[in-house]
Amino acid sequence: MQCEGPDDLTPEERSLFAALPREREPGRLLEERTVRALRERGALELPAPRRRFPAAWIGGAVAASMALFTSGVAMGQWMGARSTERLVAQIQAENTRQAALMVQQTGTAYVHALGKLATLADTAQPAQAAQAREVAVRGLRAAAGELVRIAPDDPVASGILAGYDRARATARPDSAAQRQVVWF
Repeated sequence: MQCEGPDDLTPEERSLFAALPREREPGRLLEERTVRALRERGALELPAPRRRFPAAWIGGAVAASMALFTSGVAMGQWMGARSTERLVAQIQAENTRQAALMVQQTGTAYVHALGKLATLADTAQPAQAAQAREVAVRGLRAAAGELVRIAPDDPVASGILAGYDRARATARPDSAAQRQVVWF
């Protein structure tokens, strides 16, 4: 029998037709075959495998990274302290060398000034010559005092101070009052 439209159906056929499902769920097999065919043609790529790490691995990785970070900080501090110690030692050595050079230059100037004083002592007035000698002796005493402070067991500096003290004790009190010292 030929049907030309829904009106040509009998009421029984209409009820059977209405009882038919409107959608039909394809089977799992159809889906798998379709996906396989699309992959074979290159239309679909294989899904990337999911990598799941166990919690123990993640905990171990975190612990290892913390240990690496901590050891890096400790190593950096140690190396920084070591280089700082070397730098301070170099600066101290340089300062000591500069101080020694300054003492040498000052000592040379002192000896040179004493030599000039000796040559001028004959032509200078007695009061001026005495004043110059007093300044030279006091400078020598101050230098000897500093040397004793630096090296208390130095016999030369101690001898200079002892000689100065003996000379001062034997000097007449009235001549000490007449002396005038001019410091430069």
